[in-house]
Amino acid sequence: MKFYLWHRFAYRIIVAVLTPLTRIVLGYHRVKHRGPDVPSIIIANHNGEFDAALVAVGFRKHMYFVSSEHVLRQKSRLAVFSIKYIANPIPINKTFADIVSIKEILKRVKAGASVCIFAEGDRASYGTTEPIPLSTAKLIKSSKAQLITYRIVGGYLSTPLWGKNKRKGRITAEPVGIYSAAELKAKTNEQVLEIIERDIYENATERQNQEHILYKGEDLAEHIELVLYICPECKRVGTIKSSGDRFWCSCGLDAVYTESGEFFGDKLKFKTIDEWARWQIKELADIIEKTADVHGTDGGTDPICSDEEQSLYIIDSAKKIDFAGKGAMYIDHNVFHCAGSSFKLSDITRFSVSGSMTLMFSTKDGTSYEVHSPHPRSALKYKEIFGMLNKG
Repeated sequence: MKFYLWHRFAYRIIVAVLTPLTRIVLGYHRVKHRGPDVPSIIIANHNGEFDAALVAVGFRKHMYFVSSEHVLRQKSRLAVFSIKYIANPIPINKTFADIVSIKEILKRVKAGASVCIFAEGDRASYGTTEPIPLSTAKLIKSSKAQLITYRIVGGYLSTPLWGKNKRKGRITAEPVGIYSAAELKAKTNEQVLEIIERDIYENATERQNQEHILYKGEDLAEHIELVLYICPECKRVGTIKSSGDRFWCSCGLDAVYTESGEFFGDKLKFKTIDEWARWQIKELADIIEKTADVHGTDGGTDPICSDEEQSLYIIDSAKKIDFAGKGAMYIDHNVFHCAGSSFKLSDITRFSVSGSMTLMFSTKDGTSYEVHSPHPRSALKYKEIFGMLNKG
């Protein structure tokens, strides 16, 4: 493989630099273990911003990472060159089945390299491992590689999806299971998927209830509205605001987010993000059902949710995006509207969230889009609404 020896050498240098940094900045406690001795696919849970660094430091032996293609769309050409030349990640489009990326994964494993995949795709929204597609199990079996499952603990409370700033607490990470190609061959795709789901499952709230670790930082509640988008007091969408350690709604709800990852407030019904999220999902389903029979002026249903001043971009390639318009964004039961463009939900393959609030989606004709916002707003609510409307 081109540059393979150089990548291995560069990897050692990067890991040597990251090892003390992850310990000092994040409170990462590395569990010593051997890296893969044969070509392997490493499947890890994805609950923090620095998960790739934690896996790299944990294993130390060289591997390639599958990464969202947006990492190669940096403004700096030097940054893009450095990422490709030093790490050479496998870019993947998170909003549709990327056959090119799958072929590249298989190619590198066949050449003798190991590859790490964060199979959930998006980072954990609420601190609990997200669903994993069956296609991941199919890929692993077809690769004829060894499978290593890897669980990261503490990453969500250290760098939550919505967090403006990182927090220092305790993060650990270690392999859970190692499965040979022969073992996997004897199992069905569904059985392999069950192994992965069991091994990498993590729930930040359940873990914190046992360990009670503090995650210290500044502005702990800032941008929490990116994931908590329905107020439990007035049940309106998009009314939560935040600043510093505090968040509130115009209805009178007022609370603080603490270093333990809990909420405190007079009118607040929940103590954790996990509790709020479970209620929020049910409430969102009710909102969707209530809007189903309410018709707008264009003959469709009224918007389920909306946001102003959004910028729509068309993704030309892994290197370039083109501005397509600016304006309001909203979704109803049949159509997603953004910056003057309309897309039938039946023509959209999937919504995904990149970073903390970039909304990504693709249409069945193969076109991919990104929606950016100049102010904090939840991209997650569009992803979850789309998922509910397209069940079955």
